[in-house]
Amino acid sequence: MSKVSFVCTTYRRFTCVNRIIAQYYAQTYQDKELIIFNTDMDYPMELGFEDPSIIVINNNTNYLTGKPYKNRGEICRDAVTHATGYYFMLADDDDIYLPWHMLQAVDKINEVNRDAWKPYKSFFASKEKVSLVGNTLEASVIVKMHRIREIGFRTDVTGYEGLSWYTKLRDEKQLDEYYMECVPSYCFNWSDPAEIAGHKQSGNIDGADNFEQHKEGSLDWARHPLICGMDLKPVYEKYYDYYREQQAEHDQPSIKRYVEKYL
Repeated sequence: MSKVSFVCTTYRRFTCVNRIIAQYYAQTYQDKELIIFNTDMDYPMELGFEDPSIIVINNNTNYLTGKPYKNRGEICRDAVTHATGYYFMLADDDDIYLPWHMLQAVDKINEVNRDAWKPYKSFFASKEKVSLVGNTLEASVIVKMHRIREIGFRTDVTGYEGLSWYTKLRDEKQLDEYYMECVPSYCFNWSDPAEIAGHKQSGNIDGADNFEQHKEGSLDWARHPLICGMDLKPVYEKYYDYYREQQAEHDQPSIKRYVEKYL
């Protein structure tokens, strides 16, 4: 196996980070690590349990300039310096990752023999429903780590940080945006209540003060050490319900390999 580095950058989304930890443990792929890079120094995060595969960094200072961070691209760049994996996968703190997310990604990037892989579509969850969408959705992509370090992240504006490596890999034909022999495993999640979700950077992606608005609007600060026992059944059940109803519409070998055991 080749290690997957699951990289989570966060600011005052404590409940979301606990959910990321639970989803990390739910992954059926074994060779992995979780990097939690927290930029809220007023309320630093710490693990309430021991696991050397989970690394928590509390830092709000740009490693290159020594000044406070100006955007998420700078944060992602610094977070990746702590990763030791062969592959990079983004763990957006508020999103949902089904148990086969890493396993399928590693299977498929090996199958296509490119520097990156993504599914054609992923889930989008609103408060009303779950649907499928096609988009760049960088958090659905697996990338060889050396390409992430080589290309880097955009640091001119928050919200577009991943398009640097995504666009370059796509244009090099190292990323096929339309791969369909798979099953969605990632959800761009807009279903959380406001007190958990806080401010959505992607909802104000072109705002000049997007980064500062995110800090002002995210208020779920760390109140105690991070836990590993969050119940994911209510989180995952609506996606399993979707597959129970729609599994015939998806790639059947992938359903059998990754999904069937959960239905």
